[in-house]
Amino acid sequence: MLYHPHDLEISAPQEMIDIYRRLANDLEQVGRDGPEAIAPKVSISDWMIAKRAVPILLGTVVGHPRVEDGKPAATTEIVFWDEHWQLARTLTRWYRLGRPLVGGQSQ
Repeated sequence: MLYHPHDLEISAPQEMIDIYRRLANDLEQVGRDGPEAIAPKVSISDWMIAKRAVPILLGTVVGHPRVEDGKPAATTEIVFWDEHWQLARTLTRWYRLGRPLVGGQSQ
C-alpha cells in the first residue's frame, strides 16, 4: 500500500526534538546510574516482541553516500516531513524532496 505524505502522522520538529531528547536522557541515566535509577509507571504482561511498519521514502536518489546516483532506494524511518520546504528527515539523513510519484506516474 502506498501512502500520501498527508496520510502520515509525522510530528512537528520541536515535538520530535523533545521525544528524542527524553530518550537520550533516559538512556544516559540508565548507563550512568544503572537500572535502579528508572522507576517505570507502566508495566506490561503476556508480552512478546513484534515488528511494525514505519513510514519510509522510496525513490530514486542522487548524492547518497552508499547508493549510486539514479538508483532506487528505500530510506530509514521518516521523522520529519515538510512538503512546503521540500525537506524530509529520516533517522539517518536529510533528503531534498524532488517531484513525487503519484499513482505510479511522475508529476
